[in-house]
Amino acid sequence: MSLALRYIVFAFAIIGISLIGLVLSINLWFIPLVHYYLPDGVTVERQSGFSLSLSHLSLPSLSLSAQGCQLAQLTDPRVALSGYPLKISAEKLTINSDCIKQWPTVSSSNAAPMTLRQLQQILPSSNLDIASVEITPWPSYQGALHFTSLGAQQHLTYQGTALQLDMDLVGQTLNIHKVAIEYPLFQQPLTLSGKITLADQLTALPEQMSIETKAWVDTYPNPLSILLTHDHQQGSLTVNDDSTQQQLLSAPYALTADTFSIEQGKWAWPLVGQNLSGFFSLSAKNWQKGIEQTTLTGRVNALTQGRGGKGNIVLTLGPGRLSFSENEFPLRLTGTAKLKALQFYAGLPALLRGSLFSPVIHFQPKAMLLMRGEILPGWEVDEARWPIAGVRLTSQGLSGLLQANFMVRNERSSFYLLHLAGMASNFLPDKGRWDWRYWGKGMILPINANWDVQGRGFWHNEEITLTSLSTGFDQIRYGSMLMQQPRMTLQHPAHWVTQKDNRQFTGKFKITADQTFFGQTSQLPSSQLDLSVQGPTPEQFTFKGQMVAGNIGPVRVIGRRDNRRWLGRAWWPEQSLTVFQPLVGSSKNIALRAGRLRAQAAFSFTDEKGFQAGGHGVVTEGNVWLPDYQFQGVNFSLPFRFSQDRWHFGLRAPVSLHIANIENKFPMSDLTLKVKGSWPWDEEHPLDINDASLNIFGGTLAMQHLHLPQHHSALLEIKHLGLSQLITAIHPKQIAMSGKVSGELPFWIENSPWLIENGWIKDDKGLTLRVDKDLLDQILKNNIAAGAAIDWLRYMEISKSYATVQVNAKGDLLMRSQIHGTSLFDDKRQRVNLNYQHEENIFMLWRSLSYGDNLQSWIEEQTRLPANMENRQ
Repeated sequence: MSLALRYIVFAFAIIGISLIGLVLSINLWFIPLVHYYLPDGVTVERQSGFSLSLSHLSLPSLSLSAQGCQLAQLTDPRVALSGYPLKISAEKLTINSDCIKQWPTVSSSNAAPMTLRQLQQILPSSNLDIASVEITPWPSYQGALHFTSLGAQQHLTYQGTALQLDMDLVGQTLNIHKVAIEYPLFQQPLTLSGKITLADQLTALPEQMSIETKAWVDTYPNPLSILLTHDHQQGSLTVNDDSTQQQLLSAPYALTADTFSIEQGKWAWPLVGQNLSGFFSLSAKNWQKGIEQTTLTGRVNALTQGRGGKGNIVLTLGPGRLSFSENEFPLRLTGTAKLKALQFYAGLPALLRGSLFSPVIHFQPKAMLLMRGEILPGWEVDEARWPIAGVRLTSQGLSGLLQANFMVRNERSSFYLLHLAGMASNFLPDKGRWDWRYWGKGMILPINANWDVQGRGFWHNEEITLTSLSTGFDQIRYGSMLMQQPRMTLQHPAHWVTQKDNRQFTGKFKITADQTFFGQTSQLPSSQLDLSVQGPTPEQFTFKGQMVAGNIGPVRVIGRRDNRRWLGRAWWPEQSLTVFQPLVGSSKNIALRAGRLRAQAAFSFTDEKGFQAGGHGVVTEGNVWLPDYQFQGVNFSLPFRFSQDRWHFGLRAPVSLHIANIENKFPMSDLTLKVKGSWPWDEEHPLDINDASLNIFGGTLAMQHLHLPQHHSALLEIKHLGLSQLITAIHPKQIAMSGKVSGELPFWIENSPWLIENGWIKDDKGLTLRVDKDLLDQILKNNIAAGAAIDWLRYMEISKSYATVQVNAKGDLLMRSQIHGTSLFDDKRQRVNLNYQHEENIFMLWRSLSYGDNLQSWIEEQTRLPANMENRQ
């Protein structure tokens, strides 16, 4: 072998031995070599060693840490030893976004920054596949990554459930073919595409950019088009509504090496019944030094128009700096927002504290939010105050002492003051917890009542619970009704689950009241209503319970509340009529002695129609005593309806009333009548009384029809009234009559100057009159002429009698009579024709205690008048 050949072989042997040694020692020199190119504070650790096989080189699993925080971890990387370009794969890459803030902002290297062209030149032609890439804290965006590099061209794809990417880089042009991102805010994935011309310096801004995006936002009904354009130091971001072609955002910006600024930015957000719009500006100085060295200043305002005119509310940002870790950034919201029915007044100074990944807004002293306006139809908030100084707001909710004060009135001139105060912990509506106590007072003028309330409760996630409640009035006065000290308390906590798919409202209440007065005499004893409720919301629930009032009841009640309407039914069990004595007044005026009553009713209550009810009550074998009357055997079934302060009776068929006996100075029996109509009555709601009859003095009083209000007289028929029973009832001392009379008395109750108009009475088949001898002798003694003239009255057979009767509205009676008969005295029979006229006030007559003495005085008075007697032919 020649010397040259020997040197060549020796050289190759030395090189081979060196390569083998280099490979065998790679576990020792690889990590220090990587550290040489990394900034200070950034380290790489391996969890395993290198291994070599015939097909691939297995690299160790590596972790990258910045300032002690593990930023990334690569699991099971390997390099294929065959094929071109180079194929690199790994099982998993995990990136912790919380550690990005720990990356050093200044590199320790003195080398010039690498350019994009240099980076593309040193990248080997290769294919990189990572089966799973996961970025915390967003595990839903996990996916598979594929990267290809070939000279000045690179291509990247990423396939995941919530994130998809497809883009390539050709020289300095980045072509974005597809980016699709799913997010709860978007109804459909956010997609964008476009083209970006990058600067050659990796740290410099892109020279040109044009990116288009389509978005479907949950809070907006139409799809949105987003366009971002950039040309050297200027650019613009616009958002448009595709359906209406309305521009929702216009943000022209300027970008220099020191400052990023937006001036005269415009925004708009159309809402149903209220379009919002405004302007905004933003300035970021020293932005290239990193976010923690950037001074931010901004202003956003919203112009509103509604109740009370125009409003302007302003959010001021900064000036200050934001940090990834600790912040003290000032914010302030001030101004007035005037919406269609509400007005808000804000003075909210605050500080943004904590890290940018979990910011906390601390409201400063004097932070106050006010509201006025109509919250519900007919309900006006004069002032609602939320003093929130010291309260903290995070993405989880509000924490601290949370208060609310309300002054509310309604269109009926009632007003209320209500206060809530308590500690909140990460509270938002339907999230977190707020424990509070509440108290308030008010006045409800239509019922002349003072109202008060107090209690405790809490709002925990989607559950609102009242643990205690006491609310009521000092009185309720409505018309002639007066209810004293009504009050409602809890027997069991009221619980409301607001969860959308499982709404529930339950509770048990006790409603009590002292005596309730109806007019001057009628009253209801102290009452108690025990009520349990169950339903989806406090506006919609069913209820059931029972009420007792002294010995009255228990009355069973069931029903439901449907928003602003109450509906229910009540069952009154059969009870002795005597327990209702307090309702009819003192027993000196009306005494309930016997009988049974049962009833049932349906009722409703709405703001528009007030209280309405309908049902029927049944009274059997009632016994009612009045000072001058006793009603025995009272029986009736009364269907009724009550609405708009009016009772309606006999809705389908007339109500029939029957009273077996009426005891009085005049014995009466079998009173029957039929009633149909309204009480009180008027032209649109008349009352009809039909088929009324009463047995009295061996005869009958009957009335076919009485219509109220009256436009025609009603006819009272007298049928075969026995005068002997009448005389016996009024018990005159020295007068006797026999026989029967009949007649018709057209009478009026209202709308006439008459009580009885053109009535008449006549005998049926003759009458007999006897006057006591002592009475006539006394008259003869006092007046011989008068005594001789009326001597024919000792015994008289009346063959025909007829009288007309009229009574005016004041009770003045005018009766004209004609009597034809035969008188027997001194064994002589004489023909008698008597015409006379009588005047008297029937009200005075009725109040007279002795009917007999009154009649006797009348006869004495009449006999002083000249009499027309004809001798018997």
